[in-house]
Amino acid sequence: MHASTRPRRKLEPVAFKPPRALGVITGGGFTAWAAIAAGVAAQTALGAEAELKTFVAWVLAGLCLALAVVFGNWTYGVFSLAYMIDRDTLTIRWGFRRIVVPIEAIQRMVPGRTLDEAHVSGLNWWGCHVGGSDVKRIGYTLFYSTHTSPDELLYLVTNEESYAITVLDQAAFAEEIQARAELGPVEPHLQRSEATGLAALPFWRDRHALVAAGIGAAACVVLGGYVFARYPGLPRVVELSFPALGGVVRVGDKDELLRIAYLGAGIVGVNTVMGMLLHARERAAGLWLMASTGLLQAILLAAAVVAFGRA
Repeated sequence: MHASTRPRRKLEPVAFKPPRALGVITGGGFTAWAAIAAGVAAQTALGAEAELKTFVAWVLAGLCLALAVVFGNWTYGVFSLAYMIDRDTLTIRWGFRRIVVPIEAIQRMVPGRTLDEAHVSGLNWWGCHVGGSDVKRIGYTLFYSTHTSPDELLYLVTNEESYAITVLDQAAFAEEIQARAELGPVEPHLQRSEATGLAALPFWRDRHALVAAGIGAAACVVLGGYVFARYPGLPRVVELSFPALGGVVRVGDKDELLRIAYLGAGIVGVNTVMGMLLHARERAAGLWLMASTGLLQAILLAAAVVAFGRA
């Protein structure tokens, strides 16, 4: 692709932003749907008696809320998508991720209208195409695009990766890249992908940490399901052997047994957050804290079985 013959101007940082309205509206719709579903499930659970159906409603509320957060994050990615060109690099900004491409590494730019339409594997909805695809004549390509037709795509082939982006004024983009390439880099840069903010926490890239957190959460669901399933069959006043008081058995309201499930949920929340933060400083300590969550849930489940058996 050749640049247009425009007058040379001072090379300042410039940003090219693709059309994002369609992608943001679509992603925002998914986010709102999940948030509304979470609200409906939570509202149903709030006024209901403690039983298994109520617990299921709480679990659905939590899952829908998590889904809303995920869709919200992806929608923010579409909203923030931009291609920043400075003196030596092209930076693709996608949400909390930055893909830095040295301009000297860009070998060629290929307009999308000259290639067959690619089928992207990854995030795909109207106005959002983020993922990968094997593109004929290009090879495997990473897409950070909001295109609605191949004409809006521009392929960047580099020494290491190929990228597909949405640029409406492709001549202006090519001119900015070529003007900097002709001057050469001021300093060397590595081609890389890096996260920012909470996304930069090493927890998200540690499979063992993710498994430990998942086991703790699953064990908490089992504990809560057991407590809420057994609760309706108890009389109003029961013998309480939890917590243990030196062998002394109290008599009290059965609502106190629900504290076992609440305690388990609290442990999951606190240990997961603290474990993620600690993991960033000391991996072994963070893993231990998150792994202990599942063990504590098992202890609480055993205590619940004993307590309900004696109630």
